[in-house]
Amino acid sequence: MSLKQLALQLVYGHKSSSEQYVSWLRRQGMHIGQHVHLYTPWSIKIDTQRPWMIEIGDNVHITADCSILQHDYSWALVQRLTGEVLGSCGMVHIGNNVFIGQKSLILKGAEIGDNTIIGAGSVVTGHLEGNAVYAGVPAKKISSLDVYVDKRRNLQLEEATLLVRKYEEVYDKRPPKELLREFFWLFESRDAQLNETFQDVFRLDDNTERSQRAFIRSEPMFEGYEAFLEYVESDPQ
Repeated sequence: MSLKQLALQLVYGHKSSSEQYVSWLRRQGMHIGQHVHLYTPWSIKIDTQRPWMIEIGDNVHITADCSILQHDYSWALVQRLTGEVLGSCGMVHIGNNVFIGQKSLILKGAEIGDNTIIGAGSVVTGHLEGNAVYAGVPAKKISSLDVYVDKRRNLQLEEATLLVRKYEEVYDKRPPKELLREFFWLFESRDAQLNETFQDVFRLDDNTERSQRAFIRSEPMFEGYEAFLEYVESDPQ
């Protein structure tokens, strides 16, 4: 264990890493699938008052400062008014292949379908159908997943170009191609062996074979990284 990992362990305990937090939640009785990632896990709050009422599927990414609740303590106000104790709880179901953006809040009764993106800062209540993108308070459908994927494909060159230009502006040199680990499809040969950085991207959540097949079927826009850089540096801004 590195000094950094030891320090995190001492400060955050079972929240010191995604793996430890997930393992701890499972021991409490929560159903959590495979390849679930909690980013900066010490900032994430997952309700364990009734852990058996939260279900998280496979390939789920939960980012910093998110909260998941399966209870509502607002009955305390009613108790003060009428004396009644009116408990409030509900299931939370997060499907497979879901991304939850930073500072999102998932409330009791929420059901998120498979292949769903939740935008940052959203409040999720009720049923969200899968294969879609949602955002807002409360979260509402922004687009289908197919539309989102097409949009991301169309923005690859524009965003990679901006990345390189800003790097060169700040550091007065060209970036190593490993810094474009999410954009290498633009310029890497389909015939040559990929370097380790790019292979690691393929390995995310056991996607190696799926990503390799898609990579081989596609065509690069440029004949190598040098050609891509020449385009970036010659194209008028």
